[in-house]
Amino acid sequence: MYKIAIVEDQTIIRAGLYAVLSQEPQFNVVSQSNNPIDLFRQTWLIPPDLVLLDMVMPKMNGVEAIEEIKKRWHGAKILIYTSKNTEESISDAFQAGADGYLLKSSTTEELISAVKNVLMGHYHVSDAILPKIMNRYLRVEKMRSTNHLHNILTTRERELLKLITEGYKNKEIADSLCISLKTVETHRTNLMKKLNVHNVAELISVAGEIGIVQPGTRQFQSISYSYQLAD
Repeated sequence: MYKIAIVEDQTIIRAGLYAVLSQEPQFNVVSQSNNPIDLFRQTWLIPPDLVLLDMVMPKMNGVEAIEEIKKRWHGAKILIYTSKNTEESISDAFQAGADGYLLKSSTTEELISAVKNVLMGHYHVSDAILPKIMNRYLRVEKMRSTNHLHNILTTRERELLKLITEGYKNKEIADSLCISLKTVETHRTNLMKKLNVHNVAELISVAGEIGIVQPGTRQFQSISYSYQLAD
């Protein structure tokens, strides 16, 4: 039988959670606390298998509580049960060590399913917050990709790329950087290989992605269009 501890400051919700979870034969609610401090003050010969925890509580916030639970009881699972559904809150909870994130608007069936999934070692999130998790993930991945593209370019290559986006031709770039025309052509070829692009329009597009030039500016749009015509 799995031992479950409930940490919820609202008495009615805490009682409701106890009533629902106690109906399951494999669950044993061994503790009910209105804040994390009270949970930690209890005598625990054997720690709970799962802590059902709100993110917003008195005396200790959710992130601090998650970190302390994981520090004290390494094997304990943590299922967040909260009304707080911001991207920042969700991200902070999982980074601190949470195993699941469930909104209080969820059904009783989803609550039971979430507890079972987390106890089995799976992550669980409410369907309602999946888009927020994906949005944050995609932003982070785009940022990592942008940083990678920026870091693989040498200082000279970034200078060259900036001049290309400003509309300079090879001869003008060579004069501006005081290098030979052949060197400009070599740098340009290397840029395309590193950034995995096949024409100047694509090169300029990537320049916008990594912040060499702002894609929304009239200058960027005009240059990109003119190179597309030339290609």
